[in-house]
Amino acid sequence: MGLLSGYRVVEVSMLLNGASTAMMLADLGADVIKLESPRLGDYLRIDETRYLHQQANRNKRSIAVDLATSGGQEVLRRLIATADVFVTNATGNRTAKLGVSYEQLRAHRADIVYCQNTGFGATGPYADLPVHGQMMDALAGARPVTLDEDDLTRPAGGAVSWPSLSIGGEGTATGAIYAAFHIAAALARRERTGEGCYLDVAAATAVAANAWTAVAALLNQPEVAAAVADPAQRRGVARYQWYETSDHKFVLFCPEERRFWTAFCALTGRDDLVDQVYGEDLRREVQAIMRTRTLAEWMEVAIEHRLPIGPAHAGIDEVAADPQITARRLLIPGRDAEGDEIVYIGQPVLVDGTATPEPRPAPEHGADTDAVLRELGYEADAISRLATDHVTTAEHVEDDFIALNVHARPDR
Repeated sequence: MGLLSGYRVVEVSMLLNGASTAMMLADLGADVIKLESPRLGDYLRIDETRYLHQQANRNKRSIAVDLATSGGQEVLRRLIATADVFVTNATGNRTAKLGVSYEQLRAHRADIVYCQNTGFGATGPYADLPVHGQMMDALAGARPVTLDEDDLTRPAGGAVSWPSLSIGGEGTATGAIYAAFHIAAALARRERTGEGCYLDVAAATAVAANAWTAVAALLNQPEVAAAVADPAQRRGVARYQWYETSDHKFVLFCPEERRFWTAFCALTGRDDLVDQVYGEDLRREVQAIMRTRTLAEWMEVAIEHRLPIGPAHAGIDEVAADPQITARRLLIPGRDAEGDEIVYIGQPVLVDGTATPEPRPAPEHGADTDAVLRELGYEADAISRLATDHVTTAEHVEDDFIALNVHARPDR
C-alpha cells in the first residue's frame, strides 16, 4: 500500500502543471481520477508529447464529462463529495466558469484540500496569463538570454553552476513537488482539525525557491557569490573540482575537509600535497593522479575508504547504467497502455526500503468513465442517458489545438 492509499484526488487540468502534481499523489497510492472534456481531453496525448502523457498520467483513471452541462455538474458534485483533494491548473476565473472554484467545491465537500498549481500563481498582476513551461523558468531568472549580432537571442552564460538561478530546476516538475508536499501537509492538518484549505502554487516562484542556496548568497552575501562565480578564481579550486579518469570519464572530487584530503594524499602516495589547498598547479597534480585509474576503480577506492568522489556523468545512458541509480530503481522498465515498452521515471524515495513499483499505464481519454459513474451510484440506464445527452460523449472534436506549434514543444 502507498502512503496515500485510501485518499481520492480529482484532477481537472491540461498539460503538465496539474497532471504532474497529481502524478506525485498517484505514485504514492492515491486514487486519482482525471476529469476531462469529452470533446478534446488533455491534448498532452498527441503523438509529439505522448511520452509526457505516459509519465504524467500514469496510475490514474480518466473520465470524460462535459462540465458545461447540468448533467456534468451533477457528476462533478457526486465525485467531489467522495474526494479528499482537488487539483487544477486552470488560471484566474477560469475555475469559476468551469464550476470548479474553491468556493464552488467547498459547497459539496467542506474539508476539501484544493490545489491550484499554475505557471505564475492565482494572485498577482500576471495571474490570468496563459503560461507554458519555460516562461516559468524565465520569470525565475533560470533562463537568461542575450542578443547576438544577427539580432537573434541565444542562451546567455556558460554551464549551469552555483550561485546561478538556473539551479532551480524546470518549472512544471519543481512546482509539482512543492504542490504535492503542501497537499500532503494539508491532509495531515485535516486529520487533526477537520479543516480543508486552498493552496495557490506558482511554479515560477517554486523554481526560485528551489534555488534558495543561490538566492540567499546573491541577496545576502553577494561578495561571496561573486567570488565563487569568478572564473579566474574557479581555475585555482582544486579540492572541489571535476577530473578526468583513465577511461575518459569524469568524477567530481570534493575533499574540502582536511581529513578527506589527508587520506587521499596518503592513499596515492602524495603526502607532499597535504598542505596544499589552492592553485592551478595543484589541479594539474590531482588530474595526473586521477588518470591512473578508471571511473569504476576510483569508485571502489571511494567506497572502501569513504572518500567524497562521485561520478560526473555526461548523459542519460551513463546515468541509467550507474550502479547507484540502478540500485535505487529510479528508472523502471514497463509497458504503456498499448503494450509497448516504456521506461518510467520513479520517485527518488524508498518507502520501508521499497522503490516505486511499476506504474499502471496512463489511461486513454475517458477510459474509466463508466466504471467511475457506477462507483458514484449511477445505474446503467442513467449512464446511457449521459452518453446520449453528450455529457460523457462528444458531438465534435474541438480544434483549438490545431494552431498549436508542436515544434515549439507543446509540453506544458
